[in-house]
Amino acid sequence: MATTIRNLDSLKADQAVTVANARRLDALKIKAGTIIHADASAAIATANASDLPTSIALANALKAAYNAHLASACDPVTGQGCHIAADATNPTAVADATDLTSVEALLNDLKAKYNAHRVLLASHATADATNVSTAATATDLPTSQTLANDLKTQMNAHFAMAMSAQATLLVSP
Repeated sequence: MATTIRNLDSLKADQAVTVANARRLDALKIKAGTIIHADASAAIATANASDLPTSIALANALKAAYNAHLASACDPVTGQGCHIAADATNPTAVADATDLTSVEALLNDLKAKYNAHRVLLASHATADATNVSTAATATDLPTSQTLANDLKTQMNAHFAMAMSAQATLLVSP
């Protein structure tokens, strides 16, 4: 059954939303259950790696999505954001991929950093023990394709481990 709220003036509505959004962050800090993020990060929709050009495109998309995900912290007022605290330890600084050598370097760095990030309790309510990247290190095009596709699958699953409802944003009529 839905909750009915009547007769809220602007001040009361603002306060109610502020309190509800702050509780999202409080819920994460309890550190129990399988919800590890307040908000989900956008899924990586770039096509799977099947040749060098698609491997380059996916590696660069993985880097962009991953670094954006790490920087997203749940704001205690708006309730928006992913993590208890942003992860400043594990972003990748490897240059964008332009050829096979740079694809391999970027994917191998992303794998190491992502696997360290997903279990970081300073950022997550609980460690993500499920979505580990186990693909072999990228050493050639076939292993690069396999690793890129595995990272996409694991990161998308990790990004989605979030509360079922988004933060409330109150706008003026």
